[in-house]
Amino acid sequence: MEKTLLIAGKELPDGENFTSGAVTSGRKPIITKNGTDENVSSPNGSISVAWNRPSALSARSLILKSLNEFGNIDECVIFFDEQYFLKKYGELDSTSENVRVIEELISSYQYLTMEVITRVTKKMKTDLATSPNAEKRQMKLIFLHKPNISLSECVLSKSTSKPSSAFLSTASGAFKSYAENVAAGLIESDEILPILVNCDHTNELFANDNSLATWLFGYIEIIDGLKRPLTSKQKLTWVKAGTKSPGGFGFFG
Repeated sequence: MEKTLLIAGKELPDGENFTSGAVTSGRKPIITKNGTDENVSSPNGSISVAWNRPSALSARSLILKSLNEFGNIDECVIFFDEQYFLKKYGELDSTSENVRVIEELISSYQYLTMEVITRVTKKMKTDLATSPNAEKRQMKLIFLHKPNISLSECVLSKSTSKPSSAFLSTASGAFKSYAENVAAGLIESDEILPILVNCDHTNELFANDNSLATWLFGYIEIIDGLKRPLTSKQKLTWVKAGTKSPGGFGFFG
């Protein structure tokens, strides 16, 4: 059965490869596009919805449109790809630009995540209250983190790779911390299952979003087939992209 999916954080057209991998994995996706992009086409029958990152109202509108379109959201991928952001935020070095990073790469994810959790939880509880015999569902909330090499790592390792700016590395670290603590708050949730996924610049899947999506949704299918639910420790552990199964091996510390 085709699953409904919201992909937020890597806007079209850059998110097209990941979306294509999701479609071939049996997902029906909605993916974000930049709030100013009116002519971005949606690949493979997916739906694109504008997201104005600094706006809390836009985050709410995005989630409501997704629920209205699908009726429910089976999976939500909150995507932070540091290398993708290098094009737009890689050279920032002024205080005013730092404010933009805070609004677009830190606050935006917090607005969006809280809207997802609040709206999906409320809808699931309402659906069960009005239809007690309805199938009980649990949305997968997936934080997908693709950190780039930092300036400090470049200096220490004498790497020739292009590092993230201090502002961008800080936003990336904020995303990681926020994801971990949101997951901790959802440990006992019946409506939402948090999944933390790390794919850093040393990972073979880092440069191929299509393959990354194929692995991710295959991994989720394995979770769905587990006889026992994930433990609290597993929910709070960053899974290394490419890991074969959630049986306790291959987790990223």
